[in-house]
Amino acid sequence: MVVVYAVECAPTGHAYVGITSGKLSKRFREHRCLAKSGKHHSVKLNDEWQQHGDGAFSIKPLEVLDDDATLIEKRSAELKWLREYDARGALLNQAVISFAPTPEATAKGIEASRMVVGNRWTPEANEKRRQAQLGKPKNHGHKISATKRAKQVKR
Repeated sequence: MVVVYAVECAPTGHAYVGITSGKLSKRFREHRCLAKSGKHHSVKLNDEWQQHGDGAFSIKPLEVLDDDATLIEKRSAELKWLREYDARGALLNQAVISFAPTPEATAKGIEASRMVVGNRWTPEANEKRRQAQLGKPKNHGHKISATKRAKQVKR
């Protein structure tokens, strides 16, 4: 069973819409843990959680799909509810998009990975890596062969 759900804030009527194939109670605990610590990826949900507290939020199923539902069916169902809450101005999700990071998050991730030492993003980094690997064996076979030779010599 796949469930499209909403984590709703009772005082404001705002909701975070998601989809899960697991238990709703477990998914709600995950959202609650992230939001209480201010680490939920939805900044809007973090803010409302800090403002209204645990008791103001509940999770409710919006639509139930079969286990054999295709990814397209799941995505369509979630997008339908995302758009419905967005049309009311009550959506706490960062963006009306399903199964993908926001363009800002993607750009931020790409820029962050370019700063990591050893990533092969620039020609200079590629050349440095190539130079470091020159003369080194390409697999572990040489280690096995050396061990066998050493054992044969001892006998």
